[in-house]
Amino acid sequence: MKTVNKQLKENLAWIDTQTGETFHAGVAFLVEEYNEYRLVLDAPRTILYLKPVRSVDETIFYSVYAVIETSGKFSHRVEVGNGYSSYETDHHIYMKLGRHLNQRLVLIPKEKYNHV
Repeated sequence: MKTVNKQLKENLAWIDTQTGETFHAGVAFLVEEYNEYRLVLDAPRTILYLKPVRSVDETIFYSVYAVIETSGKFSHRVEVGNGYSSYETDHHIYMKLGRHLNQRLVLIPKEKYNHV
């Protein structure tokens, strides 16, 4: 069973790329065993996974995955988006998801959330 570290709970926010408006989107938990985040989006309640896939210079690139189940059991994961973080993003992780074309999902360290 995966270990979810609730002490490393981070906030997620939607940022409208056209207006810059931000809205609470949910929370993220670090799953240390797999070196990934479990993203819990509020509306509609959706579970996604965020995993670093490579780094170039000081930028880290991520893939966002959704779990596919068959008959109520895990079958496989599919990539539904991607993201990046760097010093220039203040280490926030900016993600783009396929079905949310004009919004960005951002994982924001707790101490930074009120400054978005």
